[in-house]
Amino acid sequence: MPHTLFSENMRLAYLIQTNYRLLYVLPCFDVGLGIGESTVEQVCRRKGLSTELFLLVCNVYTFDGYIPDTDALTQVPLDDLMNYLHNSHKEYLEKRMPKIVGQIAGLVDNSHVSHGQMLIGFCEKYRQEVVAHFNYEEQTVFPYIRALLDGKRPERYKIREYERNHSDLDAALSDLKNIIIRYLPDECTIERCRDALIDLFLFEADLAKHTLLEERILVSLVERIERGLR
Repeated sequence: MPHTLFSENMRLAYLIQTNYRLLYVLPCFDVGLGIGESTVEQVCRRKGLSTELFLLVCNVYTFDGYIPDTDALTQVPLDDLMNYLHNSHKEYLEKRMPKIVGQIAGLVDNSHVSHGQMLIGFCEKYRQEVVAHFNYEEQTVFPYIRALLDGKRPERYKIREYERNHSDLDAALSDLKNIIIRYLPDECTIERCRDALIDLFLFEADLAKHTLLEERILVSLVERIERGLR
């Protein structure tokens, strides 16, 4: 692998300076700033976090193509991973999506009526898809996994069904970006649109990493339990 992965002895400040997008990850672990010279291990110990999970998430969000090997994967506590994903859902729905919706509403105020209605329509479609996507995980997938962790064997569901039903949010988000870039009238200058577009691009990149954690890490761990390997 051409890059050096983050490790427990590295200072957390170095991780943030290497990848500023981790500023969106840290709140999901209830980790803030003011960390001084603390290493990843020290911060995780103070917060009662799994160092293995924290590093896995930071490496996934930073290094494209990174997937942990089997040994690293089995060190990740599944219940802690679900807690992280749950916190991510809250961050997306309660903070990042409302901010994006507000920015788009501001663009509509300066747009031709037809363009504004189209933009609001696509924005609402995307919001509903994100809500449905997360609700399915919170109400169906996570309870199934918790039942497995409790030693139960629900027979009406398998994690492969989650893979088949894992909705693709990319198309609706791409529609939103395309409308802003291609179809808003001249009065919506790049200065007016820039903040909304940057947040949409960042949201798209982070959601892709979130999806990778679910499809490649969460599913793999659950399949091990289903096969009796953990």
